[in-house]
Amino acid sequence: MALAAFAPVLPASSVASGAAIAVCFAPEEDCAAFAVRAIDNAGREILVGAYGTGSGIVEALVRAKERGVDVRLIADKTTPCERGSGIEPLSAAGVPIWIDDQARIAHAKTMIIDSAVTLTGSYNWTRGAAVNSEDLNLISSPAVAAAYTAHWRDRLAVSAPFNRREDWCRVSARA
Repeated sequence: MALAAFAPVLPASSVASGAAIAVCFAPEEDCAAFAVRAIDNAGREILVGAYGTGSGIVEALVRAKERGVDVRLIADKTTPCERGSGIEPLSAAGVPIWIDDQARIAHAKTMIIDSAVTLTGSYNWTRGAAVNSEDLNLISSPAVAAAYTAHWRDRLAVSAPFNRREDWCRVSARA
């Protein structure tokens, strides 16, 4: 079916021509390695939207930050509280982090790399995703990257800066 058939119902940001797409499917393929290769190729900027963080992806983001890439992250309000969350290592590396506490769930799983490449799909940036049935799409298109960047900035505008895990993770005194 032609994309034009959907044009009346899709917002303009949904339509991009000339995009190159590569796909990865877990658990059959190593989607974390697929994402790490994209991160390792970043030269200027990585904007991350994350519901969960972990695995080798956090380490790749830290390496990118260390080599001078502007890495920034927006996470869900529960993300800092998860066991093995990558929020603290990213914060310690100097990655600016915001918490999207306005959405019921900030369920984004996206990375926009150098305003040209977008990683997105059902794949969370966690170890557990590797054993789930998940997908990760790499879309090489400045137009798609611009649409995702605009959405990332919209979420940033309503997010709160992350400073300390304790600000987001309340432990009951009875626990």
